[in-house]
Amino acid sequence: MNGKERRLRRILNPETGRSLVLAVDHGMALGPMTGIVDIKATLRQLDATGKVDCWLMTKGIYNHAYAPAGDPGVILRASGGATIAGPELTREGQTATVEEALHLAVDAVATSAFVGSPYEHETLIGMAHLSSECRKWDMPLLGVIGLGKTNEDKKKDPKFIALGARVGAEHGADIIKTYYTETDFDKVVAGCPVPIMIAGGPKCETDLDTLKMIHGALQGGAKGIVMGRNVWQSPYPVALLTAVHGLIHKNLNVDEAAELLAHEKNT
Repeated sequence: MNGKERRLRRILNPETGRSLVLAVDHGMALGPMTGIVDIKATLRQLDATGKVDCWLMTKGIYNHAYAPAGDPGVILRASGGATIAGPELTREGQTATVEEALHLAVDAVATSAFVGSPYEHETLIGMAHLSSECRKWDMPLLGVIGLGKTNEDKKKDPKFIALGARVGAEHGADIIKTYYTETDFDKVVAGCPVPIMIAGGPKCETDLDTLKMIHGALQGGAKGIVMGRNVWQSPYPVALLTAVHGLIHKNLNVDEAAELLAHEKNT
């Protein structure tokens, strides 16, 4: 076993080959959103469930707010530098180094590429460069595939999503985070040589919608989720996290997960 294999085992559960990654990196661009205003409290509450395989966070949150009870995996967000107050959210650059990731003893780094956006070239080149650095140290790279505001309608287009997933892998990502498509998601997975995990995306209307989305992605071959607001903006985040864990690691169907969610809400 080499270093990358060991680190990947702390992200993707060796028994199921899947992962429940909870993202709390939204504040780097969106500020103190509902659900992560008191980020320390959110981390404590959800970490205490023992259901989170891995966290995705920035170095600022890792250094100032992260104090897990156990030892879950951590993916360090290594790109950013743009906010909703600025002219272009897709204009990201590198904000952390592999050396920092090693110093913090995290298990992977993550960087974005915005396919089809004005900054497609810059962000893909950034992903490729970071991949080269990661390979020197056996550090896994999560490729976060974004689209930009002008491509919002393409989130439902499996051909476009398949393009982004494949491009991320071609530029060196070891795992791809991308959007779930209700049709032909299996074709998105088939065209990508590395594991795909779905992004939570915008907040679903109901927790049941969240469960249906995750189940559909798993049936299509996804290896899990990298999800944030659909969990920590839920009225029942702990109950939902438990149900999502059941989908991912216990192969529950939607009805079984919904029953578990209802049970956990009442406990």
